Amino acid sequence: MNLAVDKKIASPFSKGRQHQLKFQSILSEAAQLFNWQGSRATTLVDIAGSLNLTKTCVYYYVKTKQDLVYQCYVSSCDMWLEKARQANSLDANGVEKIVAMVRGHFNQYVDTLNRKAPHFAMLAEVTSLNTEHAEDIAQRWDEIFRLCCDMVDQGMAQGVIEKQDSAIVSSAIFSIIQWFPVWLNRTHAANPQPVIDAVLDVLLNGLAAAPHQFAEIDFPDLRHLVLDSFDRDVQNRMKREAFYRVGSIFFNQKGYKGTSLDEIASSLEVTKGAFYYHIKNKEELLYQCFNRTLDVERLLLDKAGSVQGSGVEKLELALRYLFNVQFSEDGPLIRYRALPSLDQQHRKEILKATSANSEQLGAYIRQGLEDKTLRDTDSTVAQYMLSGAVEASPDLVNKAADVDSQALSAAYFQLFMNGLAKSSV
Repeated sequence: MNLAVDKKIASPFSKGRQHQLKFQSILSEAAQLFNWQGSRATTLVDIAGSLNLTKTCVYYYVKTKQDLVYQCYVSSCDMWLEKARQANSLDANGVEKIVAMVRGHFNQYVDTLNRKAPHFAMLAEVTSLNTEHAEDIAQRWDEIFRLCCDMVDQGMAQGVIEKQDSAIVSSAIFSIIQWFPVWLNRTHAANPQPVIDAVLDVLLNGLAAAPHQFAEIDFPDLRHLVLDSFDRDVQNRMKREAFYRVGSIFFNQKGYKGTSLDEIASSLEVTKGAFYYHIKNKEELLYQCFNRTLDVERLLLDKAGSVQGSGVEKLELALRYLFNVQFSEDGPLIRYRALPSLDQQHRKEILKATSANSEQLGAYIRQGLEDKTLRDTDSTVAQYMLSGAVEASPDLVNKAADVDSQALSAAYFQLFMNGLAKSSV
């Protein structure tokens, strides 16, 4: 008796299938290590050892570590594109499609935490790739971003999303998704429904609510304020601050690997000797860039909290102060995607201080819940969402170049303030 075999079922005996499964395992393990400790601290030997493979076996699939980073990013882009296409193909309105996309990413990462799905690399070190690979990833990401903009535009045309620049709205939506791997943990994965409900509550209200009325504000000038951890000698402090600001620019644009200390010294028109008098090495510079960023964040958060106002007013000021500094003469701040490039001890110190700053933002959310200026929502989830939004805000520099920072900060945080604030209507 002959049995008909459905050709759509992949045979486990197929060498091609076995090859693909092993390659996917390598990509998943590499992505997990790259996300936590960065490509700088991860070797192919580390990846091979964690999979009980030989280094020769890994080299069979990829030529170099940079090639592996690129392949991880391609895999991530493929996953993002699939989620965007699936959502956009639904017979639904724009908001429902966006919700489906966000929920899809949330479920994907929950499955990863529960070891039911592979890890995917965060696109944190695209600038470390060679030109051809970096351009390829940028093109892939542009396609993903355009699909989200299409869903937002559809929702606006249908009257279910408040009309504004779809690129700004999409950037805010993506900041939520991109931050999932940073804050979601196995505790959340064990009981995920309340977490995604809280995320979608902010998102749905943010997209559909009547626009939050943002205040006209005066942004602080950091040059008139002293940052706590700097040297008290004014001349040395000014020199070091210049190194940290320019270092942040280079690290944000070129990544850790692509940043040259000689190039930074040249851009500041100082000799290498003068530069190395203040900065020991590149890792020390990155560490100090993070320290400066934490000082600036703490200063701005404290300034927002010093006003005599409600929780929602303090929250708005804090978010917009943190946003504005990225686009001002006092910026930029270092992007947290560079964190894996620090050594382990420095990374722990920065993470501890970062948590303290994030907790200050959370304090304004909790005040808003107490004084009833914010809607009843999960304050911890909201805190994580807003931290992700602040981290992603510099991505807007090329998407809304002609908009001043006051208007841009209001447009960008519209989704979040709409989703959190009680309507005054």
